[in-house]
Amino acid sequence: MPAKDAFPVSIRRSQRARHVRLVVKPGGVELVVPPHVSEVQALIFMHRQRQWVERKLMEIRDRLNQDTHLREPLASGSTVPFQGREVPLVVRQLAGARLRIARAEDGPFEIALPASSSIPVDLQVRTALFSWVAKWMRIEADRLAHLYGHASGLLPRNIRVKRMKTRWGSCGPRNDINLNWILAFAPPSVLEYVVVHEICHIRHRNHSREYWALVTHCLPGWPREREWLKRQGGELLQRFA
Repeated sequence: MPAKDAFPVSIRRSQRARHVRLVVKPGGVELVVPPHVSEVQALIFMHRQRQWVERKLMEIRDRLNQDTHLREPLASGSTVPFQGREVPLVVRQLAGARLRIARAEDGPFEIALPASSSIPVDLQVRTALFSWVAKWMRIEADRLAHLYGHASGLLPRNIRVKRMKTRWGSCGPRNDINLNWILAFAPPSVLEYVVVHEICHIRHRNHSREYWALVTHCLPGWPREREWLKRQGGELLQRFA
């Protein structure tokens, strides 16, 4: 049995996983374990990778300490990269107002907050943005799902937009697709890729060669968008998660 680790470890069983996988996050390590591997075997595997895990944790925490601008609160005068383009926030605190948000085409996000609220402005703005984005993204994702999945019968039963801390999307056993709301702040082609990625899981519940062939058939340029998520996605997660 490995010695006790100096970092938090969570274990997640995955029916789709073929091998034990380590996911290093700012708060610790997630151990993704396939059905045929025991918990003890998975912990032994992680212990063998301990130096690599500790190095990655240090790199992540150093980067977070350096990128303090990512944690700046959302308030009037700041911007958000909606669909990859910086859009201003206009925030007004009004007596008797309800929390509400609106945006005219190509205009700023206009947010009204109740002046009497004890909730920090940053949290209220995030709540308002999530409400607006969830409605917008469901419509956009439904359009993309029909565009790519209609002819091949890859239509999801339902599309949900959720707050997700580590994943960009998922496809459930009943063909329900979940999307991370933070995709609204990536370029449009990135949301397009994640939708295609998830609807292809309706046919292939894995990341096999056949699965990636289907993704390529639907969206030949997908590696570019996947690379964008690898390089830029972490900053979005830290800023909005």
